[in-house]
Formats: sequence, C-alpha cells, structure tokens
Amino acid sequence: MALSGAQRRRLDARLEALGHGGGPAQLAAHLRSPSGAADLARLVDAVAVHTSEVFRDEVQLAAFREHVLSPRVQRSKTPLRVWSAGCAAGEEVATLLLMMAQEGADPASRVLGTDISEQVLTRARELSFPAEALRRVPEGPRARYFEPRGRRHALVGSLRAQAEFRRHNLMEAPYPEAPGGGGFDVIFCRNVLIYFTPDAFQRTVRSLSERLAPGGVLVLSAAEPLLQVPPELRLLPSEHAFFYVREDAPAVEAPRPKRDSTAPKPDVPVPPDETAMADWLFSCVLDGASTGVPDERSERDLRRCLDLDPDHVAARYLLGLLLEQCGQPGAALEAYRRALRAVESGRARPVPFFLNLPRLRVACARAVERLEAEGAR
Repeated sequence: MALSGAQRRRLDARLEALGHGGGPAQLAAHLRSPSGAADLARLVDAVAVHTSEVFRDEVQLAAFREHVLSPRVQRSKTPLRVWSAGCAAGEEVATLLLMMAQEGADPASRVLGTDISEQVLTRARELSFPAEALRRVPEGPRARYFEPRGRRHALVGSLRAQAEFRRHNLMEAPYPEAPGGGGFDVIFCRNVLIYFTPDAFQRTVRSLSERLAPGGVLVLSAAEPLLQVPPELRLLPSEHAFFYVREDAPAVEAPRPKRDSTAPKPDVPVPPDETAMADWLFSCVLDGASTGVPDERSERDLRRCLDLDPDHVAARYLLGLLLEQCGQPGAALEAYRRALRAVESGRARPVPFFLNLPRLRVACARAVERLEAEGAR
C-alpha cells in the first residue's frame, strides 16, 4: 500500500504501543510468529480502509446490471461464481447478492467476500448494516431483502446462505479458487487499487485476471482505469462505465494490432464541438489501452483533450497515471495537483465513465500525497 499521512501516523502509534525494543528484524519475526498474530492484526487494522455502503456508485452498478449481469443470467442458467475482493464489512457482497436475486440468477450462485482484516470480516459475516449504509437501496428492495434486527437491517437468510467470507491479502499467493474450479464469472475489486503502489496495482490486476473464467468480467472503479491491459483481457465499454472481459489466449499469442487512436472510430462521426471532442479523445485513450496504442500517442491525445477542455479532470488524472507509469513522477505530480484543484474548485464536470467526482477527488488526493511523500524521502 501507498500509505497516507494519516495511515502512517496510526501505524506509528500502534508500533510505539507495541514497545518492541529488539529492532525492526526482531519485530518482523515476532509479527510473523503465532504469538504475534494478534499484534499484526492490529497493525493491519490501523492502515486498512473500510468505507463502503450498499449500492455504492449506482451508475456503474446500473451499467453492470445491463451489460454484464442480465445478459449472463439470460444466456446461461448455471450458478454464478462471484468474488468481491476487498469486501470491507460486506456491503458489496450484499449488493451483488441482491442484484443477482433481482435478475433471477440460479439460487446455487455464490459470492465470495475477502478482506485483509479479520476484524472487519467478523462484521461482514453478519451481513447486517445500519440504516445509513442502506440509504441508496430503493424502498421496495429494502423491504423485500432486508429484515429489521434492532437498529440494524440484515440481509434475508436465503441470500446470506449464498455468501462466504475469507481472509485474503491481495499481495499473497495463492489467490482464492472459484467453487468447483474453472475461474470466477465476475470479480469486483473496486476502490482498492487506488491505495496501492503502481507496481502492486499492475501485479494485482494480472493475478485477478488469472482467476477469471473465460468470458469472466473484472470490475474496477472508475478511478482505477487500466493503461496497461493484460493481453488476456479486452475492454468492454458502455456509455457510463467500463469493464474488462477475460478471453481465451491463443497457444501462441498474436501481436496486438496497433490502432491510430486519432482516427475516427468506425461508424462514429467526429464530435462537432470542443467539449464533445474532448470526451471523444478521452474515450479513444481508454479504448487504446486494450489495443496496443503506444504511450506516446495516448499522452498526445490526452494533452489534445486538455487543450480543448483544461478542466477535464478525468483526462488530467489519466495523464498523471500515464506519466507516472512512464517514469516521470514530477510531471505526474503536477497533473494530479491540477486535477485535484479542478475538482475542489467546482470547475470539473462529470464525464462518461468518470461520473463520480468525489471518488475521483479521493484518487487524485491519494496520488498527490503518495508522490509528495516519495519526493520527500
């Protein structure tokens, strides 16, 4: 993880409370031992992020329902195997179970929730939530799928029976296996990778893609676009979200076609005004990430996009990701800072794929803090 200042302060406070005077090597040995398991769990909880709610990011979920879940259920009545990686207190698991029930998925379908924190998993296994965590759930589904339990609301038993929870650290192998083998049909890993270093981000995506079944779908948050899409994945864009689909790799992998991202897409007219043109160029960059467009061309298109719309915060954020990936941390930091200022000033506008500006603000702030900390060391 790329720790924030607040996370470092919490971690330092708990390390100091441990009072282990034998030095770092001895402390590490203690934390790896059975006697240090409880201390390690407390350190993990000091830096883990567990903020979520049921039906978080409704726009992306609506696109997932329309373009992934509903077609999959209609096409095949076999049970779904779904994994929520970084499930926090179970809010995303409950969301997926509820959506699957609404779409008529096989009752034998299963959702696995994993998290690094055993403490938060203890809460997740209850699948019970305070009222504020359900504020995005419409009244009808809330009454049908949740039962009052004191001041909390528990998912109905028939859906709770479809959930399993397990501790897993995304930095550790092996990754969980889907029930019955063959890979997961869907993997959600949202708002987790923004807390990782760039190298850990890419390694995790590769490991997640390996756990997908052929035709399986990886769902990341809008603030976690892939600028280096693994060869076994292809981009599945929709109007308001993007997903990544696992394809069967050929025995000998063919080279990816090089596409001129500045050329009009087939049957898509070039937009007539500057704002629409900026959004169009931005979508070309996202699409180009899965078709082998060189980084230099993606950078050129992003800068053209920003010439047309200087407050296109999603393009500015993507430019920061690209520059950081290309080994230009100073230029990346400036791009992140300008993106953050655009969001905080209110000048930024929601654009296709990046409609959640508060989430994008968090991603920009995290990137700024991380690069500033690295520059200070």
